[in-house]
Amino acid sequence: MAELTKEQLIELITREVLKTLGGGEADEPVDKSGLPRALCIGPADQLPKTVRAQYDLRPMEEYQGDIEPFEKVFITAITQTQLADIALGRDSQPVTCALSQALLYGKEIFLYDAALAHRKLAGRGSRAFYQLLEGYVRTLQSFGVKLVQGTTVIDKYQKFAAPGADLPSGVITEAVALDLCRKGEGDILLRKGAVLTPSAKDVFLHADRKVTYL
Repeated sequence: MAELTKEQLIELITREVLKTLGGGEADEPVDKSGLPRALCIGPADQLPKTVRAQYDLRPMEEYQGDIEPFEKVFITAITQTQLADIALGRDSQPVTCALSQALLYGKEIFLYDAALAHRKLAGRGSRAFYQLLEGYVRTLQSFGVKLVQGTTVIDKYQKFAAPGADLPSGVITEAVALDLCRKGEGDILLRKGAVLTPSAKDVFLHADRKVTYL
């Protein structure tokens, strides 16, 4: 897709919002008996409507030690203990047992980044502890778990906007840096010429976020 002007971006976003309000997404079928069965670890209502419409989502309570009946696994909530146990191959509780089995049986597993509570605190506390948890996430990805980034209607088109449009500029303070870290994942995008204070640099360093100037 070609780069868009700010006006074109606004038009696309408006169109997408109107489509959503008008029922652009598929409705969830009432009878899901003919749909592929999937295991949902965490609240199913946090999954996109399109996913809920395509699968017969079952809660953890229906997992009875056998992952075979489930085609896929979706994770919308996970504790730090569960994250660590799965990365280390432990299956001492139902959630970790289900995920261990899913990995061994080659089931597709989707981990939504909203399930990772520690990411909401990026840049606030111990960098070493944050990186320990992120290490577990990377281990799961190396096992084949797919990390799904949550996106909004605006996020969907923001990457196609003209370079530098509406990006943070001027002096980037510690408060601004913390706010930028909380807003999402990946590179921190700043307008060319922006100046980082030493404390802002520390925030990005502790959050392991790369700064890119456009």
